[in-house]
Amino acid sequence: MITSPEINKLLRRHLSPILRDNGFSHVSARKAWGWKDKCVEVLLVRAVGNYFAQVTGWPPMSVGVWAGVYYDFIPANGHEPPALDEKGRLLPDISCCHMTLELLCPLDQSRFTRQLSNPAEQTRKDIWWFEPDGSNMVEAVENIALSFVDQGIPWFRRHTDLESVFAEIELEPDCYIKYYRASYLAKELGLEAKHKFYTQLLEAKEVRRASLPY
Repeated sequence: MITSPEINKLLRRHLSPILRDNGFSHVSARKAWGWKDKCVEVLLVRAVGNYFAQVTGWPPMSVGVWAGVYYDFIPANGHEPPALDEKGRLLPDISCCHMTLELLCPLDQSRFTRQLSNPAEQTRKDIWWFEPDGSNMVEAVENIALSFVDQGIPWFRRHTDLESVFAEIELEPDCYIKYYRASYLAKELGLEAKHKFYTQLLEAKEVRRASLPY
């Protein structure tokens, strides 16, 4: 049965150097942070765990990979402010990031997933399968590293460009979270008319939310 330390060793060998080469300066086997101006880049590699494995049939050491960007000029809303590292830099969790991406596995894993009883689990692409005996773990980790290069790096470049992020958010369906992020991004970009527009929409949403019965 493979163990987390074995997988971590491979992640440090294949993924960590790529992260460091692309601006991530706080890197562990499964978590990494990088700081670019007002943006904090976050990467998380997380095992699905025993409960998920029991419910779905995926081996518990199988992993999902998430990328996120946290904008330090957007106040914490609904969560505690991020922790700080020893240099006073923000260390946000992926759940706190304002923009997120779940990397997709391009490997053909059908030789493993065809044994799963749920057809939806057989075709999902957001998890890398790790055989309990470790027989495919090198292939899986190498592919995670490749997928970060192909999917993660371009995504981080787009989402640390504030103008690009603002344009993307404006295309999202109207909701409270959209207005909240758009308001602070517009303010940061000096777009006064847009800032006023989204702030008014946000305030109207807050009034409606406050009037709802509990």
